[in-house]
Amino acid sequence: MNEIGSNLVNKAYNAIEQERMLDKTEKNEAVNVLVALSGGADSMALLHFFIQHKDKLGIVKLSAAHINHMLRDDESERDENFVSEQCRALGIPLYLKKTDVAREAELSGEGLEEAGRRIRYDFFYEIALKTSSVIATAHTLSDSIETVLLNQARGCGLKGLYGIPPVREVTVDGKVLKIIRPLIYCTRAEIEEFCRENGIGYVTDSTNSQTDFARNRIRHLVVPNLKSINPDAESAFLRLMRHARQDGEFLDTLAGEALEKAAMKDGYGGYDAAALNGLPPALRSRAIIMAAKAADFGLPGKLTGRHIELIENILKDGGAVDLSCEIQARVSQGRFIINKTERKAKNNYIKNDIEIGISCAFYGKIYRPVILSLDEFEKDKKIHKNLLKYALNYDKISGKLYMRSRQTGDVFTPAGRGVAKKLKKLFIEEKIPAHLRDQIPVVCDAQGIVLVGGIGCDERVRIDSSCSRVLVFIQE
Repeated sequence: MNEIGSNLVNKAYNAIEQERMLDKTEKNEAVNVLVALSGGADSMALLHFFIQHKDKLGIVKLSAAHINHMLRDDESERDENFVSEQCRALGIPLYLKKTDVAREAELSGEGLEEAGRRIRYDFFYEIALKTSSVIATAHTLSDSIETVLLNQARGCGLKGLYGIPPVREVTVDGKVLKIIRPLIYCTRAEIEEFCRENGIGYVTDSTNSQTDFARNRIRHLVVPNLKSINPDAESAFLRLMRHARQDGEFLDTLAGEALEKAAMKDGYGGYDAAALNGLPPALRSRAIIMAAKAADFGLPGKLTGRHIELIENILKDGGAVDLSCEIQARVSQGRFIINKTERKAKNNYIKNDIEIGISCAFYGKIYRPVILSLDEFEKDKKIHKNLLKYALNYDKISGKLYMRSRQTGDVFTPAGRGVAKKLKKLFIEEKIPAHLRDQIPVVCDAQGIVLVGGIGCDERVRIDSSCSRVLVFIQE
């Protein structure tokens, strides 16, 4: 990594290069940048930096976006007018939005800061999609240090020491948008010096000097005291954040590999609970978070430390933990899985008649019954290893076939085992998760069960050398 320069321009260039902020892709050779412009010193410095170095950075189109939160009365109007005049004088296209954030927060039940951030970024995403732009925000090293100190005061893990990420990607309407922070290596003092040197005007938010807010107290009271201990405290924090991020990313890689090894590849999903329980704590907690993300049920918010602690307990002892009113983490038969909370309906029984060649749906999966000759079947099963678990001797079928869900008291004699077993006991032996057992297709004829999906056919319809027709259920 190159040594960070001593001024804003050098540091911004280093951040852009080291964090690959403006890298071009094969699909998009043009680089357009949308600056989030509040009118303060940070965002005005960022806008002027891009104007001065637009050609060298390969920027094709530079534009700005400003949102009036209507929270500071005359000051909010002043800020909007200022950025409008500045962009007009600089020839920069400006996108404006005015929203009563206090009213929106009241309607949504969010805090003012949370609602303002959501509304602000939704606006940036909208314009970035419209202009095919990278979003550039003016977060600084000083902002990042304040974030780290806030996280420490509230209690945090290693990730809380990362600070504000230099680059972040979000997916909006199926498209990936990049958010970059070119000033993330620069201090607030360096930005104000850059504005003085270049005659850049800016507005000041009067609330920044108030110590009612936690961040402002850290800015005005804590950071100056830290700098009295170490005048170069900002550089020390930058090293801390850089090392924390590097270490965290390495641990994430190890946790991802461990989670992949623990994945149970028997068709029912989930992970080996004992394997996850045996991981070192630093990897185990990360693997749990990754498993929750991979489940992709749109968990509201992030897993809390308490959630992770409870999940660690069930990895060891079994059981279930509600992660929300609809999502549950469960360990059953040694399998850890995150899914929708099981809510049994009174009438969850499904039955579908089977006609050869005509697909039928069963719990969201499509099964197509086809007839193969014995030779065709023997050839195909060498390629498709799972075929045997969905095939039977069609010559021995009695009457009409139908597919249904399991019923209490079901008995089945798996081919080759020579022993009849209750289906419930067989599912337990096969370690099929309880919440999936109703979704296993049970195929019957006039005499009873002939096949259980994923397990195989009944002894009565076993495939042997006398078989001329094999019925196979192909999952589409």
